[in-house]
Amino acid sequence: MNQGTKRLTVILGVIMIIAMGSSVIIPILNPTRNQRLQATEAVPTDVPVPTFPPPPDDLSVITFDQDIVHPSGLFSLAQPPGWLPLAPVSSSTTTTTPELNLNNSDRSSIIQAVVQSAGSIASLEQLDDYYTSDILRQSWSAYSSWRELTRRLEDDKLIIDFELTNRLDQIFVARQESWLKDGWLYRLRVITPDNAPDMLKYLMDNLEPTFRLNPALAGVPLDWKGFFDAGTNMAIRFPADWTLTDNAVGRTASFSGGSAALRLDSLTGQAAADEAAARAWVEAARPGAEILSVQPVTRGENQGYSVAYRFADADGNPQSGLAVLLNSADGLYVANLRFAGQDVDLNTEDGRAAQPDLGQVMDTFTVLNNVDVPLPTLTPSPTPLASATPIPTAEPTAEATPEPTPEATEGA
Repeated sequence: MNQGTKRLTVILGVIMIIAMGSSVIIPILNPTRNQRLQATEAVPTDVPVPTFPPPPDDLSVITFDQDIVHPSGLFSLAQPPGWLPLAPVSSSTTTTTPELNLNNSDRSSIIQAVVQSAGSIASLEQLDDYYTSDILRQSWSAYSSWRELTRRLEDDKLIIDFELTNRLDQIFVARQESWLKDGWLYRLRVITPDNAPDMLKYLMDNLEPTFRLNPALAGVPLDWKGFFDAGTNMAIRFPADWTLTDNAVGRTASFSGGSAALRLDSLTGQAAADEAAARAWVEAARPGAEILSVQPVTRGENQGYSVAYRFADADGNPQSGLAVLLNSADGLYVANLRFAGQDVDLNTEDGRAAQPDLGQVMDTFTVLNNVDVPLPTLTPSPTPLASATPIPTAEPTAEATPEPTPEATEGA
């Protein structure tokens, strides 16, 4: 190799060494430029917003033939097919604002019904003032954003329309109708995707007439529990510290609280046609009982008798009782209460003064003839292992309308 070739080889080698060193040293000396170049090269991919399912072409497929009753028995509402109660029903039966939330994951829709004492609110104008931005913001807290679109007083109702956005950036429309009746504030809400405003209006128009308070169950504290039997439509309310001890759908239910024990029965083919028959029924059901008084009673469409009695238990302790017997075309509905105490006649003012809670319990016993609730489907469940730890459940926040379930918001 001659001198010229050697010299050229050395020069090329030096140039390559300098170039390789620069690629390492320059980024160290100028990290900002390096980060900018990397940021320019990394282009994020847009996350698509899940699409809503299309609304039904024929809204008449949504029917309102069956009802759902709040666990307290306080009110009922039509339950369209596909709208299922969130579990557990919100709120709990020990809240002062009983509510139902029905979710349809296929339609991305929610129905909410709430009943509460109207308190000092006596007019639509006062109701309008009640729903401030702070009140509404709290009730829409399950959504990432909300805004009020329109507000108007129409007939005997306050109607407010909303636009809502959930955490997936999906947009919903909602309508709230509120009204006052007999000292109660009713609130009905329907939420649908923004592509289904006609379905929203259709649901609201058909649900509103079915939203009914059950007066016989409304005269006790709101924090009392309630019981409704879908097999017989019998309903009753009782203090929060009482316990349901036994229940067979369509047949019987038993409760206990303090020294009191209560049993509900549906007796096909039996009747208490008159006072004498009512007395005879109690004497047969409680051998050795002495009747204290009998009064006729009417509960909704059902008539019957309230029979107060006394007896002694197996140990000779004095006991008192009250049996409310309601006649129907199918048979006899009975609420039979017994409790510790001597000659306490709950048909009298003195007896009511001595045991006010027990008198109120028996006043709420009724049969909800105006509702059509399907019988629950019984499914076998495995017996848990003795060492199994109960799984805690989450309940929607009271006065906060939950978002549709993830299955609903992601669409099909």
